[in-house]
Amino acid sequence: MYDMTLQQCVFTFPSEEELADITNLKDVQQRIKDIVMILSDFKRLRDINRSRSEYMNLLRRDLCTYYSYNNFLMEKLMQIFSLDELLEFLEASEVQRPMTIRTNILKTRRRDLAEALINRGVNLDPIGKWTKVGLVVYSSQVPMGATPEYLAGHYILQGASSFLPVMALDPKENERFLICVLHQEENHHT
Repeated sequence: MYDMTLQQCVFTFPSEEELADITNLKDVQQRIKDIVMILSDFKRLRDINRSRSEYMNLLRRDLCTYYSYNNFLMEKLMQIFSLDELLEFLEASEVQRPMTIRTNILKTRRRDLAEALINRGVNLDPIGKWTKVGLVVYSSQVPMGATPEYLAGHYILQGASSFLPVMALDPKENERFLICVLHQEENHHT
């Protein structure tokens, strides 16, 4: 909240009731921006009756609310990043990652798989020069987990970052590995 008649913006802390009654995330987003601005020039813009830690606590609470993170994780992120970096990280984490697939080179070549999927209405490209098996899917007219190629085992749906451990291990014929898979809930912020 600002009083523009004073030529200087005055931010007022919300009451506990206002914090408990969150009806509009736009208000929370605006309060985040306001607090970040105050913290950027704390000496001049702060309420002299409020400490930096009070602003930081309110900011952490609002960030948890707005981005659906728990308090513990947000506190750790706030220790790691500057405020600008933190906001950039949080916004980047909100962006949906593209679907990526791994070609099963025991059954097909990436080029042949890409051609078959393009003919089915899939818009895709190689992930990059760093992998010879990965494809990124931008859009598809067919469910990627139900194509004849998928059902025949020509590819699997796999995040691009999951390609890296296999590349790092560089497995050789007749080597054995124990792979542990951790199941992660859909809400990746908790």
